[in-house]
Amino acid sequence: MSSKRSKQTSEWIFSGSDIQKIRNQWIETSNSNLPMLIIGERGVGKSFWIQRSLEQRNISSSNVVSFDFSYPFAFAESLEKIKSSRQMVTILMDRITKAKPEEVLLLQQWWKSEKYEEKSKVYLYWEIHSEELEILTQKNVYADFYDQLKSFRFELPNLKKRISELPLFVSQFLEEANTELGKKISGMEEEFFVFFKNKTFTTNLSELRDIIFALVGFSSGKQLHWKQIPSHFFENQLTELDVRPGISLESYEKEIIKANLIYTKGNREKAAKLLGISERNLYRKLHEYQLEDLS
Repeated sequence: MSSKRSKQTSEWIFSGSDIQKIRNQWIETSNSNLPMLIIGERGVGKSFWIQRSLEQRNISSSNVVSFDFSYPFAFAESLEKIKSSRQMVTILMDRITKAKPEEVLLLQQWWKSEKYEEKSKVYLYWEIHSEELEILTQKNVYADFYDQLKSFRFELPNLKKRISELPLFVSQFLEEANTELGKKISGMEEEFFVFFKNKTFTTNLSELRDIIFALVGFSSGKQLHWKQIPSHFFENQLTELDVRPGISLESYEKEIIKANLIYTKGNREKAAKLLGISERNLYRKLHEYQLEDLS
């Protein structure tokens, strides 16, 4: 599978009908004064989508007022300046579940009056991380504020749900890596796509991009070759297994076999030795778990 494709870095990537529909609705909403909430896991592109919306509204990032509650800042003073401003104001809220309850109450009171203004002078963006949803859906001050705005939310799927678009993302990140690292790599072998398809990405597109940059950094020539990548590149960085309750032994066995095949770059003999089973037994399990593509 070739990953060669020419495009601009700022281009949207979508081929699935679902993500295309979300993108079209996002752009349409950007043509209005409606608040925009964007929800998703780490690294799915929330900031990218907000940037595209700002461009649609002809707003420079330097003109955005950030309410990032991960860090201490003079929130009350900032809100008062917004209230007294006669100009259009763009607000980006992030990590609101780390805000003090009294700060959320102030936000709530302000928004109740602002949303009924005939000509609102506020563009509001709210970046919501998936792990915050548990707090936002419980009975608390954060949930009360979320309830006022949740009708305007957009939910971005993770990379696993966009696996059909994997070649497009790989091509995009490969092009960026070539530009930034001064390389001329035009594509990669099929084994890489099998690896990406089966890998669990903790930070989604961000992690995929980092991997592509590392691969390009490791390599020379015009093609990424699977056999040339050092084995340690695929090692699990954890010092011990992450064992969670509620998962079947069969599921763990499949993941352990998959990890060892990736580590040995598909070498069944080496993988069998690491697993402590015969190569024949490994072959049977590959068929049982539909992992033949990894070897």
